[in-house]
Amino acid sequence: MIISRAENNFFLNWFRSLDKTLLFIILTWLLLGIFFSFVSTLKYPSEKLYNDPNFLFEKYLKFVFFGFFVLIVTSFYSDGLLKKILPYALILSILLLILVLFKGLEVKGSKRWLDLFFFRFQPVELLKPIMVLFLAYYFEDEKNMKLKFFLSSFLVFFIISLLLMQPDYSQSLFVLFLWGVTIFISGISLLFIIFITVSVLTFMGSVLFLFQDKFQYIFLRIDKWLGTTEISYQSEKALDAIIYGGFFGRGIGEGILKERIPEAHTDYVLAAISEEFGIITLFIIIFLVSFFCIKTFAIAQNANSNFKKITLSGLSSLLLLQVLINFGVTINLLPTTGMTFPFLSYGGSSIVTSSFILGIILGATRRNL
Repeated sequence: MIISRAENNFFLNWFRSLDKTLLFIILTWLLLGIFFSFVSTLKYPSEKLYNDPNFLFEKYLKFVFFGFFVLIVTSFYSDGLLKKILPYALILSILLLILVLFKGLEVKGSKRWLDLFFFRFQPVELLKPIMVLFLAYYFEDEKNMKLKFFLSSFLVFFIISLLLMQPDYSQSLFVLFLWGVTIFISGISLLFIIFITVSVLTFMGSVLFLFQDKFQYIFLRIDKWLGTTEISYQSEKALDAIIYGGFFGRGIGEGILKERIPEAHTDYVLAAISEEFGIITLFIIIFLVSFFCIKTFAIAQNANSNFKKITLSGLSSLLLLQVLINFGVTINLLPTTGMTFPFLSYGGSSIVTSSFILGIILGATRRNL
């Protein structure tokens, strides 16, 4: 296949325009995920569940390769094209969320997944970045901001009502947080935001107590987290794994956390990594991700449009909060929520949507040559 000079120049200009620091961190992040999945986190559950030590890793690789393709495609970022697609993408995301209520797989009393034959897909993972992008587009023009805020609240509370029916209380709070970030960045007064925050928290608290039977699992998790009697089994074993690993770990394949709890390769992946590679590795991972998000925030402040400013701030907040929640659950600072760590945790929905988010960030931070 012959590549013309024009095509060659196009890809060369695309590469030159990328922020190399962000690109380096993304590639490092991906490679770390592949490395830890291969040597540490996926072999035991794969062998136990499928009698094949490479089954889950091979699936993980497929998700990563597809995710990398998504990342590259979305990094050819175009404001005009993205704004045309956004309304349809939002409608599709909401329709998938509605479909979950009727055709979703029920796991532990909740319907959050769609079975797409080749993998299980969690629609809320796609909805979150799409919602941030749509709100960035919606709040781009600073005229009639308070009216736009009230209109956007109907959309957000409709999404939350669908999530609460699954039920998925933690993702509902996550959506509210993302909405709060976008309206804060858009320029609405701080006093107005404080009033709305108090109102929203009052509403969410009322929902929790009015429908206690539906959200009984929340109360149980909080009770175990507060340690009125003892911390949860998963949290106890995760903390033990981090302690046993020490600063430099017990060595590749020497960890036993993955043999003790079924969530070791998803929700508690950081504890499994720390046990074998040490807490210093944990700090390096958190530092890389935090630096990526902080640099994205810094670039957002100098963005040449409100759309890019809100997009970069909203998407980096999404990534950072997800990472911090997963880390908080791992060290028992937060109650268990089922939040994955992008690229390190096993999960097709998380890998593909995280790739989409990073691709948009990479594209939106490109320099004009």
